[in-house]
Amino acid sequence: MSTVARTGLLAAARPEEAAAALAARQGRQDHPRLRPDLVIRRQVRMGEVTWVVKDPLPALGNYVTFTDPEWTIIALFDGTRTRAGIGEEYNRQTGAGVDLSFVMEWEEELRRFDLIEQSAGERNLELLKKFKTARQRAADAKAEGFNPFFIQFSIVDPDRFLNRTVRFVRWIWSPPVVLLWCVAAAWTVGVFSQNFQPLWSGTVELYAFLGKPLLDVLQFFFILSFIGGIHELGHAYSCKMYGGEVHDIGIALLYFTPAFYCDTTDAILFTNKWHRFWVTVAGIYIEGFLCSAATALWVVSYPDTLLHELAFKTMLFTGVSTVFFNINPLMKIDGYHALTSVLELPELREDSFRYIGAWFQNRVLRLPVDVPVLSRRRKRIYWIYGLLALSYVTVIMRFVAGLFFNFYSRYFPDFAIVLLVLTLYRIFRKRVRLFTRTAKLFYLDKKDFIMAPNTRRPLVVVAVLVALLLVLPWTRRTIRAPIVLQPLTEIRLEAPENATVTEVLAGEGDLLRAGQPIVRLVSAGAAADRAVHRVEKDRFAMAARSAREASDPALAYEADRRSASLDEALESDAARTERLVLRSPIGGRLLTPRLGDLRGTTLAAGTLIAEVGDTRTLRANLAVSERLLEYLAPGEAVVAIFPGRPLAAAHGVIQSISAATLDQSRTATAHEPAAPSAIPDKFTAVAVFDNRDGSLVPGMTGSAKIYARRASYVSRAWAILRRWVQTIFW
Repeated sequence: MSTVARTGLLAAARPEEAAAALAARQGRQDHPRLRPDLVIRRQVRMGEVTWVVKDPLPALGNYVTFTDPEWTIIALFDGTRTRAGIGEEYNRQTGAGVDLSFVMEWEEELRRFDLIEQSAGERNLELLKKFKTARQRAADAKAEGFNPFFIQFSIVDPDRFLNRTVRFVRWIWSPPVVLLWCVAAAWTVGVFSQNFQPLWSGTVELYAFLGKPLLDVLQFFFILSFIGGIHELGHAYSCKMYGGEVHDIGIALLYFTPAFYCDTTDAILFTNKWHRFWVTVAGIYIEGFLCSAATALWVVSYPDTLLHELAFKTMLFTGVSTVFFNINPLMKIDGYHALTSVLELPELREDSFRYIGAWFQNRVLRLPVDVPVLSRRRKRIYWIYGLLALSYVTVIMRFVAGLFFNFYSRYFPDFAIVLLVLTLYRIFRKRVRLFTRTAKLFYLDKKDFIMAPNTRRPLVVVAVLVALLLVLPWTRRTIRAPIVLQPLTEIRLEAPENATVTEVLAGEGDLLRAGQPIVRLVSAGAAADRAVHRVEKDRFAMAARSAREASDPALAYEADRRSASLDEALESDAARTERLVLRSPIGGRLLTPRLGDLRGTTLAAGTLIAEVGDTRTLRANLAVSERLLEYLAPGEAVVAIFPGRPLAAAHGVIQSISAATLDQSRTATAHEPAAPSAIPDKFTAVAVFDNRDGSLVPGMTGSAKIYARRASYVSRAWAILRRWVQTIFW
């Protein structure tokens, strides 16, 4: 066949077939070699030698790690030997006695990572294969699911910008500046420790978006973007300083919280572990400067100013948030990577999960799974970190499930359980499939054992125990609700008449005894009346003396009677003046904020001045759905947690359950009918808390959990099913 004919046949074939035929005709290189543009680094971690190979092409961005024995064969792919020659040289160096198939297998493995130099035909064929399988890979990734806790959105490749500007920021990592950072950080920690409660409450409020105005939300994202950008530039510049490249900076959703990210994977090529450590903590290091500066501005700025507010929020972002997010080693962010750099275990999380999973399947489930042989130190690290990380993931999954359940219970109460199950499966379907595969493997491995006659009695015992676990009412049903503490008894102190506040004798939160003065008022009318009465008394007293001197008994009697009447008026004036000193009628706590601002203010009669509450016992109105009323009764236990004291729970009891809805409609007018209640199915469960030690303060907000009567899992499931059927089909 002529060359023209062969070319025509290739052109008529499908593109991938043509490329395959062309690659086959040209053949693979007889002397295979590693690509000359690869970046190769030798590293020693925990006494073990590894080789890290980086593919510098941005489209691939591969980092492959090989052990030292593996590198012995890989290093022979230098283009100077044939495949047979590679096998001979490997046998000479190691005495292993491998054949040509061993070399071919390694060549295919290296080609799979695209580390072998290819001919033009092979490159074209590889591109067509990648194009053909791109859609299939996307479908496989979709079927496997995604990580809902970390979703990335790439923005820009900053490498060229960093190359031009890195010389201007090297001084930030100089020893004098690092020493200054340590001093500033110590001072900032002192300020935080003295003001921990308002800072913690502010952090909780900062991340609560519901009910906030749009301006606060925009301010939140502006500060977040500013701090996040500087944080990631810290990582990028530190990586660039030690010779790495940074080709990606973007935004990510980390546990449903917006955050920035920076790809500093080149740090794994650094042979010095402290260089890798600096790259990891550079963001926290830069945030330390921002936090110290914001703390100083917060301390010196005036309250109620924009500068004070922005400094406070910057403190929260760079201070408390950093501790609970960036430094947390249980999430794969800065704290985790810093820990892996110090421990020299780059795959700590994955290896820990893999080891614990293999141990569980081998030792507990008795499955034929090999447990990796590790040193005692590495086993200890894997067990400690793996168990902590698994516990943290469980807490996060429980938190996510609670968020969705609360959402569905509010808007789709009749289908909340079904929607929750579908949502959790959608999010965690990869883990669900792993569980089902393990369960299937366990069943197949233990099927003969389960069906054996001598195992029936233990199985019956286990079945009975499980049935008892489901049928017996050994657990309490819990009902959650938001909580706001209020005094059980509240007294309102109002202005007795038109008067001016001259003195404030107590402040918000002060403990008061019965009869203790709070505010002193002065009434111009009372002072004028008292002055008139004194003048009149003096006039009649003088008239009485004159009448006696003139021996006029009738006039003296009349003057004495008028003088006695004025004595009663002056006593009334004294009582009136005494009433202008507002005193606490009960022992309790002053609830009114910023009472001192009233000093010098003239108030009308009946104006509310202060509120005093008996805080020895506090109450809270808990919103309970009508669907849960059947589980409640007076006397049930209540446990409340408040952000200001997260480690100390408050214990109380349900005092009463009101049949009235919480949000009553406003009074109807003659021209407008009454509006329906905003929450028609919410009822009030009044909980009381003993507070004789004064640890609780009125106005504290938090979350309460009501422990209803005990019920079995079977009865709970039946009640849910029965109510759902009645609601849907009745």
